[in-house]
Amino acid sequence: MKPMSLACSLLALAALSAGPAHSAEKTKVALVLPAEINDLSWNQRAYEAAKKLSDEGKIEFAYSEAVKPDATTLDPIVAGYAQQGYQLIVTHSFTFGKTVARMAGQFKDVNFAWPGGIGKTADNLADYDQPFYQGYYLAGVLAGGMTESGVIGAVTGFDIPVCHASMVAFEAGAKSVRPDVKVLSTVTGNFVDVAKAKQAALTLADQGADYFMSCGQGVTLGTIEAAKERNLGATSYVGDMSSLAPKNVFASVVWNLDVLFDKMVTDIKSNTFRPAKFYSLGVPEGGISVTVHPEFHKKPSAKTMAAYDKALADIKSGNLKVAFVPK
Repeated sequence: MKPMSLACSLLALAALSAGPAHSAEKTKVALVLPAEINDLSWNQRAYEAAKKLSDEGKIEFAYSEAVKPDATTLDPIVAGYAQQGYQLIVTHSFTFGKTVARMAGQFKDVNFAWPGGIGKTADNLADYDQPFYQGYYLAGVLAGGMTESGVIGAVTGFDIPVCHASMVAFEAGAKSVRPDVKVLSTVTGNFVDVAKAKQAALTLADQGADYFMSCGQGVTLGTIEAAKERNLGATSYVGDMSSLAPKNVFASVVWNLDVLFDKMVTDIKSNTFRPAKFYSLGVPEGGISVTVHPEFHKKPSAKTMAAYDKALADIKSGNLKVAFVPK
């Protein structure tokens, strides 16, 4: 559904939750999403995660998509879900932080969660981070093993902790298999400007970069476009975006939000959600995974795949702890 006006929000929310009767054992979960559910990335992964749990009979859920962060739009939507008895409301955007903190204080019988990634919690407000950097280390291993120029690129929207850590991890992964790799990076100053990101990636390509990581949905779309134009290698962000350029997306860093949401729901059912936690579920916990795409125009060598498989096994076992470098 599209963003709601203050006047119609509660009526629309009532329609949203209408449907067949549900088992009392199911936890009622509401998602509030900043963009559409067909973005192949941040919002789609959250929607698909909730739908998966719903299909498994664990939850019943409702969602609002393309919600703006201003209080006039956001507050009545979150409050509407709280008033309808939803037990967990996931406000899936960093920009929703002020509203969710306010609502958690107002509706103390409701559990809330937001992706602050900074450990900001309250008794009924959980925070969850985005340990994408662990996946980008693995993507870096692939890039380091496949680069022909010995130069790889990183394009991010902003040099915020989650993006900075992912860039550093990508470089570390590449250098684990090719120590002489050179890394070029750029920050566009915008997470949604696809054209700007494409131009930034092309500029790095002109300097020799042939494999890229990116942070931000619009940034990744632009980087994939650049990779397709020059027949280079790109990564997906949060979800599998390889359908946009099957021969040019060599790996997807995937956020398995069903693992995260399932953990929250389990904690609510066992009365261990409170005091609310800082959830951090990465590669070892199954929260982050990497898809290596077979349609990519260049096949990684057996040596590269062996290095990748070893790094993956070592991260899962705890023998390799990928450093989180936020700045």
